[in-house]
Amino acid sequence: MQISNSKPNSDSEPASEAERRIRRLTLHLSPGACVAAEQLEMAACGGRGKLSVDTPSLSSYMRGKHRDIQEKVFDYFNANPHLQTPVEISKDEHRELCMKQLTGLVREAGIRPLRYVVNEPEKYFAIVEAVGSVDMSLGIKMGVQYR
Repeated sequence: MQISNSKPNSDSEPASEAERRIRRLTLHLSPGACVAAEQLEMAACGGRGKLSVDTPSLSSYMRGKHRDIQEKVFDYFNANPHLQTPVEISKDEHRELCMKQLTGLVREAGIRPLRYVVNEPEKYFAIVEAVGSVDMSLGIKMGVQYR
């Protein structure tokens, strides 16, 4: 299929919707003319050298003050693989699993997020961040539907 870069007029409309969309996308990518992939090249960065980073300090900073409670969340889910969310699961099964995950965190792991909402919100958000990294739906449930 050959794609013209000229605007179609009412007399020469593309034969199909797909051709029209491809023509429109082509014009967005290169209004003047199509550029062959061979003509593209990487632009060199402005001559800066490699950035030196103190990895242990950065790692400690990124983990935050409440890494201990996050580790408790991770340890709980690692010890209970049946509570990890499978790739293909129905909506109803996922809702049920989220409730089991939340109940397990509170009852079995002893993590009580609401205890921290008012007095230690940093700790609460650290818990929600850890839980969200295990299952985003569970993190959302903890944030808006926790009872």
